[in-house]
Amino acid sequence: MDIATVLQAVGLNENQVAVYITLLQMGSGEIQDIARKSGVKRTTAYSVLDVLMQEGLVSFVQKGAHREYFAEDPRKLPKLLEEEKRRLNRKQERITEALPELASLYNAHATKPKIRFYEGIDGIKQMFEETLELKSGTEMLAFSSAESIHEYLRDYVPYYLEQRVAKGIRQRAIAEDSPEAREHQKNDAKELRQTRLVDREQFPFSNEINIFGNKVMIASYKDLLGVIIESVEVARTQKAIFELAWIGAGSVAVSR
Repeated sequence: MDIATVLQAVGLNENQVAVYITLLQMGSGEIQDIARKSGVKRTTAYSVLDVLMQEGLVSFVQKGAHREYFAEDPRKLPKLLEEEKRRLNRKQERITEALPELASLYNAHATKPKIRFYEGIDGIKQMFEETLELKSGTEMLAFSSAESIHEYLRDYVPYYLEQRVAKGIRQRAIAEDSPEAREHQKNDAKELRQTRLVDREQFPFSNEINIFGNKVMIASYKDLLGVIIESVEVARTQKAIFELAWIGAGSVAVSR
C-alpha cells in the first residue's frame, strides 16, 4: 500500500506527508533533523508542523530554547478524515447558497458565443456526453462517419446509444456509405434515428458534426480533437445547411 497516497487522500499535501511519515519513523526530533530526513526545507518545515499540530497529528515539548516534536498515534487519522468531510460539506453548502447569484451572472452573458476545445478520445467522448443533456423528444442533427466511429469509439457507442434512446433524444443523420453505416441504418427505428447514406466517393467526410440545441460540435477522429461552439446564430445557420443537405441527400441517397 502506498502510505503517502493514502495520507494525501485524507487532505495532507506532499510536504505534510513527508514530515509526518518522517516523525513516525523517528519517534521524535528537533526541527533541523526533521527537515533533513524528510527532505523538506527547514523554513517550510515550521509551517508544515504547525498545520500537523492543528490537525492533531503532531505535538511538541519545549526543551530549553528548542522544541522536540512527536508524531501522534496514527489512529487519529480517521478523525482527520471526518473533519475533511465536514469541510467539504461546508463548502458544498456555500456553493449551493451562491449558485443562484452565480447563475444570474452567467445568464447575463448567455447570448455571447462560447467556444470550447477538446483533445483525445476522452475529450471526444465528453463532447458526445454533452449531447445527452438535451431534453426528451429533442432532435439532434448529424453529419457522421460510421466507419470512423466504429474505429475510434467502438466500445463507447453502445453505451452512448443506450443513453440517448433512454433519454428519448431523436437523431437525423447524413452518413457516408460504408458497411458500418449500413449496419447502423438497420437499427434506425429502435435507436430513434433516421439515416440517409450518400456516396463516399462523391461526398467524402470522415469527421463528425452534431447540431443540438444552440450548439455545434465538430470532432476530428483522425486528429483526436474537437470543438463545441455555443451560439444561437451559428447553430441556426448550421441547422439550415443540414436541412438543405438533408433534402439533397434524399435525391442522391444510396439504397440499402
